[in-house]
Formats: sequence, C-alpha cells, structure tokens
Amino acid sequence: MSRWELKNQAKGALRDNFGSKMLLFIIPIIMGILGGGNGMKQSMDYNASFDNVPSSVWMAVSFATLLIVILMIVVALFVSVVTVGAIFNYIKIFRGERNNPQFKNVFGPFYDGSAGKIILLNIVKGIIFVVLMFIPIIGWAVGIYLALGWSQSTYVLFDQLEEDRYSGVMNVLSESATMMKGLRGDYFIFKFSFFWWYVLYGISGGLAGFWTTPYLNMASIAYYENIGK
Repeated sequence: MSRWELKNQAKGALRDNFGSKMLLFIIPIIMGILGGGNGMKQSMDYNASFDNVPSSVWMAVSFATLLIVILMIVVALFVSVVTVGAIFNYIKIFRGERNNPQFKNVFGPFYDGSAGKIILLNIVKGIIFVVLMFIPIIGWAVGIYLALGWSQSTYVLFDQLEEDRYSGVMNVLSESATMMKGLRGDYFIFKFSFFWWYVLYGISGGLAGFWTTPYLNMASIAYYENIGK
C-alpha cells in the first residue's frame, strides 16, 4: 500500500468524533507544549563563591534537587504509560473496535496490569540506546538500525497482550524486528514524508500537536496494520 493510501487511512480513522480522539493524547500534547515553549528557565552562577554557605543549606538544596529529579522521573514514566494507553486505544479505533473513545481509556494500562510491561519496554530500549550513543559511528549506526527494527514494538506489545502471548520484552522486540525485515528503509522514508509536519510542530512550540500528534500516531498504526499486505 502506498504512503498516500496509508495517510488517507489515518485521516479516515480520525475523521469522525475527532475531538474525543484528540483528547486521548491531551497529556503528551500539553507536555509537548510545555517542553516546546519557553518553559521555566533556571540559571545558576557556578563561578560565584559559596564558601560561606552553611552546610545545612547545601543539604536542603541537595535534598530538594533529589526530590525534583525523582518527581521528573515519575512524571516521565506516567506520561509514557498514558501515551501508550492512547496508542492502544488508537489501534482499537483503527480496527473499528472503539468508536466513541473516552479520556479515561488512556489510564487503562494502570488498571489491567500492562503499565509495568510498558515501562519495562521503554526502559530496556532506553538503556540500550544510551549505551550505543557513547560508541561513535558504529554505535550510532547500530542504534538507528535497532530503532527502525523496534519501531513496531508498542503495537506488537498491544497484540501480544490482547492475544495473551506476552512472554517478555525481548520477545516483543524480536517480533518487531522480524516484522521489519526488509522494511527499515521503507519505514524511514515513510516517517520522513512527515518532515513538514514535524517542522510545523516545532515552529508552533508544540501547539500544532493538537492535530499532528493524533495524525502521526494514527498514520504509524496504519503502517503497522498494513505490513505484509
């Protein structure tokens, strides 16, 4: 199926009741706006002299910093789960299994036990990519190759959970890589065809995400659904 047809499938799946479908991604959209805008800028003069600052103040600052870091990690994990929760709902929408989605549906992974599996999948991929990032050229090339091969892992995870055949993160990644054999280049071109949508998202400070986020995610699902067809 051509890229044009895949994009039309995505638009068709979003056409009816778009507002409710867009709201499924409202949390990552808002986070994108906060991250893409000016945000809160903090600065610290590391060249200043702190010789006279009491140790108790340093302890309080260190503790507060630790709490902030922990909070950021918790928020990031929460957003990753609800984002995947929205993707899971989009798969059902694309397949015609859910016509009237509700915002509360994105929290499904917290109730059905899949949240831990989603987090573990993201952590495993994240660790591998971070390690590869520190290996110039070869590591970067391997990282790109793996990223393209694992690009369908979220959708594979959904199907494995739905079909009760989930047996671990590596099995999810392996199935995704198998699906993408011979398709890595094609998928890269498919994603690159949205270049101007990414530009629009960037220059709008994330505001374009109210349309681009649902559209790009549904288009990616359309690609997954049509692999091998």
